[in-house]
Amino acid sequence: MEAAHSEGRLRTFGIVSSRGSAMVRRLYQVTLIALQIALLVQIGPPLAQALRDGAAFGAFPHGALAVVQVASSVAAIGGSALALAFPAFALLRHRQRGPIRFGGLPRWPVALALAGAAVFVLGASLNGAIPLLAAGDRMAAVLTARPLQNAGLALMAAGVLCAEVLRRSIGVPSIIVVPRAAPPRRIEVTHPPELATRMG
Repeated sequence: MEAAHSEGRLRTFGIVSSRGSAMVRRLYQVTLIALQIALLVQIGPPLAQALRDGAAFGAFPHGALAVVQVASSVAAIGGSALALAFPAFALLRHRQRGPIRFGGLPRWPVALALAGAAVFVLGASLNGAIPLLAAGDRMAAVLTARPLQNAGLALMAAGVLCAEVLRRSIGVPSIIVVPRAAPPRRIEVTHPPELATRMG
């Protein structure tokens, strides 16, 4: 409700000028969701495996080196989780601020993110259709789907990252409230008596 009210005010001031802009904003938010899922599914498992292999728990069973090892592993896991969750944080800010936040995004990274989402969906669709293809076409589909997904994921991440980092602030113009003129009121004259407008 608040986002819709904000969008109406911004449309009044020309910041949100058309239905096309609102549609692009919704597509961008869908792209954020798709990017978050793709990062968790495609980047999360290999990254977790790399962190697990690099931890080498047990190499230092006790002492200061063991504490450093555990602390470093915890920091790596926490930092990686925050880095992978940046689309969710961006989506949260967009849901809170509405069109005001989207209005400050440069258009070229938004277009890049949307193009990456389209490429990623194409690759995922092709990957899902592999069992339905003829045996002779499956290998070509496998060799094509994975690069398309990788390219789409990279373009989505690059577009969203550039859009959010390069976002410029847009303030809503202040609304000047002009008080309405006071209703006319009758002025009674009591002095001098000969000009009095009210008796008594």
